[in-house]
Amino acid sequence: MPRSEPSKADRELIQHARAQGYEVSASQLERWRRRGLLPQPTRVYQGRHGTASVYPDGTSDLVCALARHSVPGRRSDDLALLAFFDGADVPETALKLAIARTYFNSRLRHENAITQAAARVPEGWESVLGKDYEAAEAEARTELAKGGRAVRQMRINLRRLPDLAGAPQREVDERLLGVLVGLNRSRLPEDDHEFMADLSAALAFDCAQDDDDIFAAWEHAAISHSSQMARYEETSLEERFDLLLETSREELRGLREEVRTAVDQMWHRATGGLEPEADLSRPTMARNSAGMLMEWMSARQVQPGKFSLADRYFLSLGHLKLCCLAAERSAGGTWQPPVGEGRAGFIARTTGARHGT
Repeated sequence: MPRSEPSKADRELIQHARAQGYEVSASQLERWRRRGLLPQPTRVYQGRHGTASVYPDGTSDLVCALARHSVPGRRSDDLALLAFFDGADVPETALKLAIARTYFNSRLRHENAITQAAARVPEGWESVLGKDYEAAEAEARTELAKGGRAVRQMRINLRRLPDLAGAPQREVDERLLGVLVGLNRSRLPEDDHEFMADLSAALAFDCAQDDDDIFAAWEHAAISHSSQMARYEETSLEERFDLLLETSREELRGLREEVRTAVDQMWHRATGGLEPEADLSRPTMARNSAGMLMEWMSARQVQPGKFSLADRYFLSLGHLKLCCLAAERSAGGTWQPPVGEGRAGFIARTTGARHGT
């Protein structure tokens, strides 16, 4: 409980929240201040009237956003991200800590999974395929193990191929692995007609747009391919952390709008046009958006031209369609997907070498 009666500034915040339909107590305001989610009021001299506590502009809206997303047991980081993507002006320190902890913890877990996947590569194969392929396969195997809507839909799409219609899942997954590897390489292997045939089948651009999950597959591929279209530049986690620290509040607001626009457009496509805006009121959605913000904060520095995040997504998807069409036309009558493509199939097809599995 507060040690004293709430200040006039706190009472005004409580009254504003109540007018918007939210019940907020003085003790709750104090807890949010202790957690860094609310700014501290400043003392302003008012001449003969003495001094008064004054909150920064936007604090009233922040209180409403915090109240809207506050539930018992909710973590401070989740509450900060939910309020931020709801449009509130969250204090800079709390916001950057929430973004950093959410992104870097997830990134470290992902990199550990990639390292474990890479460690399972048989000895001697790296010299045949090269580090680019090895890193891409580690990413692809991790994505395949996680599953998700995009991976499930690509698997369904591949089963439309006559030679995979009744094939066991292991065979389908070998082909799917080949697709995911290609999307994770530093550059899309457009000259590999066999890969492009499977990529085209997995994305099913000719499919009737009556299934929400088809958009999940497109979006996954577009996001992966967008990095292939950009100028490649290695950045460390330390460099990304420093970049976050240096980013101003105004830049963070701008990045938020780019992420919201891109997420809304993806959601609009994923729902077949039924819902124009994504619902970011769930912690998982807010965390994913924070990760997207961090990735775009770094990627936009090497992205050619002045593209927004939403522009990059649509350019990437459009380029993938053109690549598949161009590969089909150049292949002519040989546009036939390989059987059993995967690591062993790729090695045999591209090098003539034979390796055991």
